[in-house]
Amino acid sequence: MKDFILNKYNTLKYLFGALLLCFFLLVFRIKTTHDFFGLFLIWNLFLAFVPLGIAWYLQHKKSHINSVLKYALLVLWLLFLPNAPYVITDLIHLAYSPLNWFIYDGITITAFAFLSLYFGFQSLIEVRKLFKPEIAEARLNIFTSGVLILCGFGIYLGRVVRFNSWDLITNPLDLFSTIGHYLINPIENKSVWLFTLGYGFFLNFSFFLFKMWKQNEILNKSYTV
Repeated sequence: MKDFILNKYNTLKYLFGALLLCFFLLVFRIKTTHDFFGLFLIWNLFLAFVPLGIAWYLQHKKSHINSVLKYALLVLWLLFLPNAPYVITDLIHLAYSPLNWFIYDGITITAFAFLSLYFGFQSLIEVRKLFKPEIAEARLNIFTSGVLILCGFGIYLGRVVRFNSWDLITNPLDLFSTIGHYLINPIENKSVWLFTLGYGFFLNFSFFLFKMWKQNEILNKSYTV
């Protein structure tokens, strides 16, 4: 654990700063207005962090973990991953924001959304690292694109149909029957697939920009050293 913290020190330092900013924005809003608008963002941020926590655990234990547990955790990672980009859709709650707090609430939700998106994208970077020694870059990119399109579908199920990650355990029949209905009747449910593909393409574009930024960051560090 000590080695992990030292290895991730700079990342953890900046993440802690971002967390403090998000919580300050939210607490200031609650203390000033005595209104708990936005409190849901804390839970959503926690759910967004889960895939990154799983990915970090897999990276830390990669040489000591058996393949069954590894793939079980990867399935769990995939189930929770849509929670990270989902927070962007929390901007819909601005419809309930008072006019005099509208801009402030927009900034607060956006801050939480950016941090959540970072959690999701960084977790995808970590998972890609796990498979990089055995899978070609082109195939990793195809895998990544597919995962992000699945995230678009997961966000639709969460935001529009109001399912969540826990429904796989607590309400699997409704969840799978709904998914089956969409798959069997794609033309009738074209809005589902337009949303899925639209959000999926947006996430793919955003992720590959994020990936380029991370690669440039690593190159700059190597030049500095």
